[in-house]
Amino acid sequence: MPPYLRLRLICLAGAILLSACTTIDQPVSEPVTVREPVPVTPAVPNTPFADEPEKRTVYFGFGEARIGHEGVVVLRENALHLKNDSQLIVTLVGHTDNLGSAAYNLAVADKRIEAVNDKLRSLGVAKNQLRRLPLGSEQSNKEACDSEACRQTMRKVELVYERR
Repeated sequence: MPPYLRLRLICLAGAILLSACTTIDQPVSEPVTVREPVPVTPAVPNTPFADEPEKRTVYFGFGEARIGHEGVVVLRENALHLKNDSQLIVTLVGHTDNLGSAAYNLAVADKRIEAVNDKLRSLGVAKNQLRRLPLGSEQSNKEACDSEACRQTMRKVELVYERR
């Protein structure tokens, strides 16, 4: 087969493949609602540990998603409150320090949330009481933090409560 004919066949095959990828816009029958992101705020009054953020926070080591003994203690106390009040919902907000790329930090924050979520579920918390919000270093990059002690306080998952 002559080279120019082979080139034409390849171009024709490519055009056919590309045309198969096109979509036809369909009118939207219902209005699309955009869900607002969950604000990261202190706990709502009359919720567990509203004035004690240290009892709603699990800390992690650099680049780690393993929950230490102290974190397990925090999660056990929170699980008790969640199991005793089905109207409570908790958003697991994952943070990282200000080192690393945004994509890496978001992945680490998500792994930390997954670990906390799994632990709470193993302690009997209902799935519909848990929400997830990985922030990574989104807020951490705004903080001026250049010591290891400061960065350790950034590596955490916060439990932010609300009522249904």
